[in-house]
Order: sequence, then C-alpha cells, then structure tokens
Amino acid sequence: MLFYSPYEDLQARTFEAAVRELKGSDRSVTPDTFFMWSPDQRLRVKLNDWSRPSRLAIPLLIEAEDDLSLITLLRDYVYARDLFYITTPVHGASFFGRKTLLQSLRGDALSQRVSGIFGLRKSGKTSILMQLKEQLQEDKVVTILMDLETFPSPPEDPTDDLVAELRRRLIAELKAHNLRTRELSETSSRPTILELKNALQDVLKSLNRDGNRVLLLLDEIEYLTPADRIDIAEGDMPRIAQLLSALRSIVQETENFTFILSGLTSAIIEGGRLYGRPNPLFSWAKGIYVKPFSREEADDLAGTVGGKMGIQIEPGALEALHEASGGHAFLYRNLSSAVVANLPKNDFQRTMTRAAVLRELGDWKSRVRGNIEEMIQHVKRYYATEAVLLELLMEHPNDFRDLVDSEPVAVRRLKDLGLIYETNGEFEVNVILELL
Repeated sequence: MLFYSPYEDLQARTFEAAVRELKGSDRSVTPDTFFMWSPDQRLRVKLNDWSRPSRLAIPLLIEAEDDLSLITLLRDYVYARDLFYITTPVHGASFFGRKTLLQSLRGDALSQRVSGIFGLRKSGKTSILMQLKEQLQEDKVVTILMDLETFPSPPEDPTDDLVAELRRRLIAELKAHNLRTRELSETSSRPTILELKNALQDVLKSLNRDGNRVLLLLDEIEYLTPADRIDIAEGDMPRIAQLLSALRSIVQETENFTFILSGLTSAIIEGGRLYGRPNPLFSWAKGIYVKPFSREEADDLAGTVGGKMGIQIEPGALEALHEASGGHAFLYRNLSSAVVANLPKNDFQRTMTRAAVLRELGDWKSRVRGNIEEMIQHVKRYYATEAVLLELLMEHPNDFRDLVDSEPVAVRRLKDLGLIYETNGEFEVNVILELL
C-alpha cells in the first residue's frame, strides 16, 4: 500500500489512519508494511519512531538520479529486519503450522468440548491460544485468555484471586463487544464461586439469543498443580477442584460456553482425584500435545519468513535448521535468527546455505543451553518419573529399555512431549537434549 499525505507537518493521527486503512483493506496487500509520502522534512524520523514490526511504514523518498533508490529502501527497511527473532507469543501473519490442531480446537470450542493443550515451555502453546482467539472472532465468540502464572500457586490458595479476576475480565471483554454484563456487574468484586457461576449462567442465556458464545482460555495450568509443593491428589486445596467443577457445570448447563486449558503438565485432567475431591475433568477433558514442528511445517515457516526478508533458503539449510533444533518452535526461530545475523547486509539477494547454518551451530548451542536446561528443569518439577526415565535414556539406554513396559504412561508422555522418539522399538532422545 502507498499512502499519500499533502501536509508538511505529518501527524500521528494520519499515520494511525494509514494503519487502519491497511488493516481494513480487502485487497491483496502486504499486511504489515506500507509506503508513506509527505512533504514533511522529518518524514523519515517520524515514521521510524511510529513504526512497529506489525506496522512498518517506509518513507517513500526516491532519488531521481539513483535507479536503485527504491530497491535500497526495501533492503534497508524490509530486508534488514530479523523476523525470525520473536520471544513473545505470535499470531496472525507471524503464526505458522499447527493447522490441523487449530481446526480441531475450533471445532471443540464451537461444540462445547473441553480440551487441554500440553507441551514443553516455548513450544507454541500460548501462540496457539492467541491464534485460536483471532480465528473465532468471526464466529461471535468472546474469548478471555488468563495467564495463571501471575496468580499465587498451591499451597497458597489462589481461588479467590482467580474468581475475582475472571469476573473482571468477563465484564471487560463483554463490554468491549457491547454485550450484556448486568448480572456479573451486580455481584461483588470478589464473589464466591457459586455467585460467579449463577451470574455467568444468566448472562450466557441472554447472549445465546443472539448466537454469542464465551470461551475461557486458562494458560500455564501447571501452576495449579505443582507436584513438588503439594499432593495434588489429596492435598488440602479443595476449592481449586470446586472452581473447575463449576466451570464444568456451566458447560453442561448452557449452550454457549466452554473452556480450554494449556500448560506443561496434563495431571489436571489425568488423575482421578484432585485435592481430595473427584477430579471433574478426569475422563472428560480431551488432552492434546503440541509436538515439535514437522519438517513440512518448519520449511513453510522458514521459507515464508525468509521471503519477507529477501532471503532465499536452500534445501540443505532447511534440513540443517530442522535437524539442529529438533523442530522445537522457539529453538528453530532462534537458530534461524542467529544465521541471518551473519549473512551479508548489503547484498540485494541474500542466500542461506547449509554451510552458513553449520558455521553458527557452535556459538548458538552455547547460547541456548540455558533455555534447554530451563525446559528440562520444568519437566523435572512436574514429571518426576518422566525426568528419571529421561536421564536413564541419556546415560544408560539399557536400563531405560528394562523400564519401558513397567512405566507405559511415563514413556508415552515423554513421546507426546517430543522429548523421545521410538523407531522400530528403539528409543532415542530429541536432538536438543544433546546440547546438555
């Protein structure tokens, strides 16, 4: 998109109008980048200040005597970006892969099935939730995403804070969509579980007349079940189980509400008991594991993102990226970023080769070692048996094989997490663990 402004003092509101035009365009335009021209002498400075990765404005300053000035602009503004380096959850044009999983989750949300999404840290779970939220907007679904990492965790009871924050977020999201909130607003700021349940059910009945739905996404669910701090089967935290029972009742008693859990540990849906009560999610919620990118998904990510940066990636480089990272979403992007950082900056056509990837592996492995150690420590904290089996496979493979039949659940979970693979009856660890 090219945006023209005749004013010598370009204002931020004009820039925001251009961004709105870009987002609202039905034409086939680049979704995050546009050219902008104005006679303002400070055009370049202002656009550099106002631009973000998701809304990059390039000052259309062309020199008549320079035949390559337009190409130079593209190189300096578009190709100089490192679009691989992302440390926060992604969605929209930055989201890749997981198409089948997203279709399944969308079906679950519209059919009121409760699901749990589980996987290693930085495997893309939160990104999946954010992408699902974006996709469901067209289905008249109001989505509330809550990060449980910010709340107290057992043995300190987080239930009162959770209920209060859930009430606040429900009211805010419903108001943002100009939908009914009266019954929720009439409750106290810190309602009981039963008060919140009754008020939400009344609101949902009203919303259902116009086909509106509510979806609750609870992320980092492992903070409700820290096995290293409390007995999650019989520990003295019954109100957590009571809250989940209330959410289950709302799903069963209404036609337009459901919830999805996300985190590392699936214990919250796999144990028959939860804090001294029957687990309301046992044999009821569906467990889904986020595995590493397949080669096809990884190639799609690299090819698309590389193309936006003017980088051609050779097949050998794609193979090396996937092999070295094990397909783990964060590690794959991180390695790709490390390679891009050392490609020539001034070439109009940049190419990533297998040799370029292999040159960066040594330094990259030392830099990400801490990230991998954090992932494994997280597994050890919530999966004690699985952690022991993982160490056995790494250090004493024969001892591991002796325990495969006696620990089928733990072995399956390690496979679901993408930490180990089985080929023709033989087990091996994911390549990322070799970095330890």
